[in-house]
Amino acid sequence: MASLFALVVSAGAAAAHSKLESMTPADGSTMAAPPTKVVLTFNEPVGRTGAEVQVKSPTGNNVSSGDIQVIDNQVTQPVGAMIEAGKYTVDARIVSADGHPVTVTGSFTVTHAGHAPGSVVPTSQPAAKDNSNVVVIVAMVLVMLVVVALAIVIVRRRPAS
Repeated sequence: MASLFALVVSAGAAAAHSKLESMTPADGSTMAAPPTKVVLTFNEPVGRTGAEVQVKSPTGNNVSSGDIQVIDNQVTQPVGAMIEAGKYTVDARIVSADGHPVTVTGSFTVTHAGHAPGSVVPTSQPAAKDNSNVVVIVAMVLVMLVVVALAIVIVRRRPAS
Protein backbone atom coordinates (compact mmCIF):
# COMPACT_ATOMS: atom_id res chain seq x y z
CA MET A 1 0.00 0.00 0.00
CA ALA A 2 2.83 2.42 0.85
CA SER A 3 4.54 1.73 -2.49
CA LEU A 4 1.29 2.50 -4.36
CA PHE A 5 1.00 5.80 -2.47
CA ALA A 6 4.64 6.69 -3.30
CA LEU A 7 4.02 5.88 -6.97
CA VAL A 8 0.92 8.13 -7.12
CA VAL A 9 2.70 11.03 -5.35
CA SER A 10 5.80 10.82 -7.60
CA ALA A 11 3.65 10.68 -10.76
CA GLY A 12 1.84 13.84 -9.66
CA ALA A 13 5.13 15.65 -9.15
CA ALA A 14 6.49 14.54 -12.53
CA ALA A 15 3.37 15.78 -14.32
CA ALA A 16 3.70 19.30 -12.90
CA HIS A 17 4.73 21.99 -15.38
CA SER A 18 6.95 24.97 -14.81
CA LYS A 19 5.15 27.95 -13.35
CA LEU A 20 6.13 31.58 -13.60
CA GLU A 21 7.20 32.90 -10.19
CA SER A 22 8.06 36.46 -11.19
CA MET A 23 8.57 38.82 -14.11
CA THR A 24 10.87 41.84 -14.16
CA PRO A 25 9.51 44.42 -14.82
CA ALA A 26 6.59 43.14 -12.75
CA ASP A 27 3.31 42.35 -14.50
CA GLY A 28 1.05 45.41 -14.30
CA SER A 29 3.82 47.73 -13.11
CA THR A 30 4.42 51.30 -14.27
CA MET A 31 7.87 52.82 -14.66
CA ALA A 32 9.28 56.10 -15.94
CA ALA A 33 12.40 54.77 -17.66
CA PRO A 34 12.17 51.83 -20.07
CA PRO A 35 13.94 48.60 -19.03
CA THR A 36 16.86 47.11 -20.98
CA LYS A 37 15.67 43.53 -20.50
CA VAL A 38 12.75 41.38 -19.42
CA VAL A 39 13.49 38.57 -16.94
CA LEU A 40 11.13 35.65 -16.33
CA THR A 41 11.80 33.47 -13.27
CA PHE A 42 10.20 30.03 -13.04
CA ASN A 43 9.77 27.60 -10.16
CA GLU A 44 12.11 25.06 -11.79
CA PRO A 45 14.78 24.98 -14.54
CA VAL A 46 13.45 25.40 -18.08
CA GLY A 47 14.86 24.45 -21.46
CA ARG A 48 16.48 26.76 -24.01
CA THR A 49 15.18 24.82 -27.02
CA GLY A 50 11.99 26.41 -28.28
CA ALA A 51 12.17 29.30 -25.82
CA GLU A 52 10.75 32.52 -27.26
CA VAL A 53 9.99 35.89 -25.67
CA GLN A 54 8.42 38.81 -27.52
CA VAL A 55 8.08 42.26 -26.00
CA LYS A 56 5.65 44.37 -28.02
CA SER A 57 5.31 48.14 -27.99
CA PRO A 58 1.97 49.94 -27.64
CA THR A 59 1.71 49.95 -31.47
CA GLY A 60 2.55 46.23 -31.72
CA ASN A 61 6.22 46.41 -32.78
CA ASN A 62 8.46 43.69 -31.36
CA VAL A 63 11.21 45.46 -29.39
CA SER A 64 12.99 42.24 -28.34
CA SER A 65 16.60 42.34 -29.47
CA GLY A 66 19.52 40.00 -29.17
CA ASP A 67 19.57 36.38 -28.12
CA ILE A 68 17.40 35.01 -25.37
CA GLN A 69 19.40 33.73 -22.40
CA VAL A 70 18.22 30.74 -20.38
CA ILE A 71 20.09 29.86 -17.19
CA ASP A 72 18.47 27.30 -14.90
CA ASN A 73 15.05 28.73 -14.01
CA GLN A 74 15.65 32.24 -15.39
CA VAL A 75 14.90 33.46 -18.93
CA THR A 76 16.29 36.86 -19.95
CA GLN A 77 15.29 38.71 -23.14
CA PRO A 78 17.18 41.93 -23.97
CA VAL A 79 15.04 44.71 -25.43
CA GLY A 80 15.99 47.43 -27.86
CA ALA A 81 14.67 50.93 -28.23
CA MET A 82 11.46 51.57 -26.38
CA ILE A 83 10.71 54.89 -28.05
CA GLU A 84 6.98 54.85 -27.27
CA ALA A 85 5.32 55.64 -23.98
CA GLY A 86 2.47 53.29 -23.09
CA LYS A 87 1.67 49.66 -22.35
CA TYR A 88 4.18 47.01 -23.45
CA THR A 89 3.09 43.37 -23.58
CA VAL A 90 5.25 40.32 -22.93
CA ASP A 91 4.37 37.04 -24.65
CA ALA A 92 6.58 34.06 -23.91
CA ARG A 93 6.63 30.39 -24.81
CA ILE A 94 9.00 28.33 -22.70
CA VAL A 95 9.52 24.57 -22.59
CA SER A 96 9.37 23.17 -19.05
CA ALA A 97 11.77 20.53 -17.75
CA ASP A 98 9.22 17.81 -18.55
CA GLY A 99 9.06 18.93 -22.20
CA HIS A 100 5.67 20.65 -22.11
CA PRO A 101 5.31 24.18 -23.50
CA VAL A 102 4.36 26.90 -21.05
CA THR A 103 2.91 30.19 -22.24
CA VAL A 104 3.29 33.38 -20.26
CA THR A 105 1.69 36.77 -20.83
CA GLY A 106 2.17 39.99 -18.94
CA SER A 107 2.47 43.71 -19.40
CA PHE A 108 4.05 46.82 -18.00
CA THR A 109 3.67 50.52 -18.73
CA VAL A 110 6.42 52.99 -19.60
CA THR A 111 5.45 56.61 -18.89
CA HIS A 112 8.43 58.30 -20.61
CA ALA A 113 9.64 57.06 -23.98
CA GLY A 114 13.27 56.09 -24.25
CA HIS A 115 15.75 56.91 -26.96
CA ALA A 116 16.53 54.92 -30.07
CA PRO A 117 19.84 53.03 -29.92
CA GLY A 118 22.71 55.33 -30.81
CA SER A 119 20.61 58.46 -30.43
CA VAL A 120 22.17 61.40 -28.68
CA VAL A 121 20.44 63.42 -26.03
CA PRO A 122 20.29 67.05 -27.25
CA THR A 123 22.54 69.52 -25.51
CA SER A 124 22.54 73.30 -25.45
CA GLN A 125 25.40 73.42 -27.99
CA PRO A 126 24.49 73.52 -31.68
CA ALA A 127 25.10 70.30 -33.56
CA ALA A 128 27.92 70.07 -36.08
CA LYS A 129 26.95 70.58 -39.73
CA ASP A 130 26.02 67.49 -41.67
CA ASN A 131 28.78 66.58 -44.15
CA SER A 132 26.83 63.84 -45.92
CA ASN A 133 26.36 66.03 -49.04
CA VAL A 134 30.13 66.45 -49.37
CA VAL A 135 30.62 62.69 -49.25
CA VAL A 136 27.99 62.16 -51.97
CA ILE A 137 29.55 64.81 -54.22
CA VAL A 138 33.07 63.37 -53.81
CA ALA A 139 31.76 59.88 -54.58
CA MET A 140 29.98 61.11 -57.71
CA VAL A 141 33.15 62.91 -58.95
CA LEU A 142 35.20 59.74 -58.42
CA VAL A 143 32.66 57.63 -60.34
CA MET A 144 32.68 60.14 -63.20
CA LEU A 145 36.51 60.07 -63.32
CA VAL A 146 36.48 56.27 -63.49
CA VAL A 147 33.92 56.36 -66.34
CA VAL A 148 36.00 58.92 -68.30
CA ALA A 149 39.19 56.89 -67.77
CA LEU A 150 37.45 53.72 -69.01
CA ALA A 151 36.14 55.56 -72.06
CA ILE A 152 39.67 56.78 -72.92
CA VAL A 153 41.08 53.25 -72.55
CA ILE A 154 38.35 51.80 -74.78
CA VAL A 155 38.84 54.47 -77.48
CA ARG A 156 42.64 54.02 -77.52
CA ARG A 157 42.39 50.22 -77.83
CA ARG A 158 40.36 50.35 -81.03
CA PRO A 159 42.43 49.42 -84.01
CA ALA A 160 43.00 52.26 -86.46
CA SER A 161 41.45 51.76 -89.88
